[in-house]
Amino acid sequence: MALPQQIKKSRKKKKITQGELAKMLGKTKNVISNWERGDNKPDADTILSLCRILDTTPNSIMDWEDDGKSLSEVERYHIEKFRALEPWQQNLVDEMINKILDHSNPENLDLPQSLSIPFFQVSPAAGAGNYLGDDVEQETIELPDTALNRKIDYVLRVDGHSMEPKYMDGDLVKIASQPSVNIGEIGIFIIDGNSFIKEYRANSLHSLNPEYPDIEFTPGMDIRCVGKVLGAI
Repeated sequence: MALPQQIKKSRKKKKITQGELAKMLGKTKNVISNWERGDNKPDADTILSLCRILDTTPNSIMDWEDDGKSLSEVERYHIEKFRALEPWQQNLVDEMINKILDHSNPENLDLPQSLSIPFFQVSPAAGAGNYLGDDVEQETIELPDTALNRKIDYVLRVDGHSMEPKYMDGDLVKIASQPSVNIGEIGIFIIDGNSFIKEYRANSLHSLNPEYPDIEFTPGMDIRCVGKVLGAI
């Protein structure tokens, strides 16, 4: 089917009149009529605009044969899933694809390994403090199997702004369980039942964001360290 017939067919399928299509393209009705009679034809840029309006493709409207490179529905589905991944997850997928392409024999394929790390659905507050008990809801998160990641015992999500710019609100942080950290290191602390992510100092827990006050140690304060922050994902 030639271009004039394809334009007319696609326009009618969308239930758009010649006048409506002309208005959308910034043309006159006579121009659309000329296209559909074959007296004239749109330029390349206009064809792209036609495709967007008529919900079709250049291959279809130009009646070109499929060269085998058009995306299938399954391929589009996987692309959308890939776009939704975190950058480190996309890197894992890229690495796996490259390894698959580099190996003609699937039996020799050495796929990248991953680690299932506990991810607790509660946040240490970078601010006023949240409860971090032993009965919180737990999921898992997949991370690349690296020497550093093997040191991770669990992952938490930061809640608040007091540790910015190093750790932003919503960041996922990797935690190694340990009862203390050195001065200047960032850890997870429980103070009177509330949890905090802070930098440990001799007499206080320091907030990196100057807009937030430090937590000064006082007599009778129930404080304990439950982990060291290894970094953000």
